[in-house]
Amino acid sequence: MSGAAPIHIVEPRLVNEVGHCLSLVRALAGAASEAGAGERLTIWGGAGSAAFWRGPGELRPVFHRRFRRIQTLWLLRRLLREPGRILIATAGTTDLALAGIAAAGRTIAPHRLHLFVHWVGAKAGKTKLLARIAQRQPNLRVFGPTPAVVDLFARCGFEASLVPYPVEAADETPAAVEPFRHLLVAGGARMDKGLDRIVALVDEMQARGSTLGITIQTSAEAQHARDAEVAGWLGRLRHSTLPGLVLRSEALAPDAYRALFRGAIVVQPYRAADFADRVSGVTLDALAAGAPVVATAGTWMARLIDAHGAGVAVADLGAPSLRAAIETVRADYAGFAARARRASQQLREAHSARALIDALLEGEEGA
Repeated sequence: MSGAAPIHIVEPRLVNEVGHCLSLVRALAGAASEAGAGERLTIWGGAGSAAFWRGPGELRPVFHRRFRRIQTLWLLRRLLREPGRILIATAGTTDLALAGIAAAGRTIAPHRLHLFVHWVGAKAGKTKLLARIAQRQPNLRVFGPTPAVVDLFARCGFEASLVPYPVEAADETPAAVEPFRHLLVAGGARMDKGLDRIVALVDEMQARGSTLGITIQTSAEAQHARDAEVAGWLGRLRHSTLPGLVLRSEALAPDAYRALFRGAIVVQPYRAADFADRVSGVTLDALAAGAPVVATAGTWMARLIDAHGAGVAVADLGAPSLRAAIETVRADYAGFAARARRASQQLREAHSARALIDALLEGEEGA
């Protein structure tokens, strides 16, 4: 490909296999390879990422959690002085501010720096800061997975585009619906993901003498690993005597993680205020495996499962309400799972990582 410059994917949070950084970056790298750009791709990840990265692209494990921001600044300053296109895979307001500092008073050229912003918290003064950055750096390009994210950045003056949250093309929809096996709480243990609600559900199941199996991933994502509140709730889970409770504290390899979803009902009592317009990779993983979902009403997840009839949304996150929703799905598990499988087939195409990679390469000679 003549005129092809290097491509850099920057993901400081790629430090282990917990959460969705790995699957996101792997999806992007696979799409870049499919687009003929794999040989010029470099992924800048966390210090522990070399242990589990299998390509494509060259991985450079440079980031340490304590120094992540200053290292991001250093890396952006370096990369902006070299040829190539840069994508920050899980960007936030801090990354936009660092980009402005890294430019050192110069205007960043078009097609150089791109940021995929999954969601934006509603902090006071954030829009004013973003507007100032957009005014100083009009060529920064922001991608967002939901209209609310895109609209916010467009109002602030950025070139903002809607692209779907990428899923891995390698994932395959199960050939047939599997029978119900267990409840599943997947992903990193976090308070905004309803960890306290899950503990309450386990307590109620124990009090009622439930024999249902429930598997819970208890590994905390790096930024939540030292959260005292998370630690307290995880301690309660470890002391539970519920017979069917299985706690998975280890970081799982991709195949082992996907295996958890087979025959599962995925329970996601996430906080509505935090996930009203925020994409959940766990929901996409669930549907990819043909697993129905119980989710919080008024969230992105609820709208997705409602649109496909692939689960039940509940406004009341108390244990009795969650249990009732679970029983609704169990009563017609085959039907819910079949609809989840059909949803997966549609979503795999709609959430192809090629959309983001093609947008990143837009305007490139030979692209």
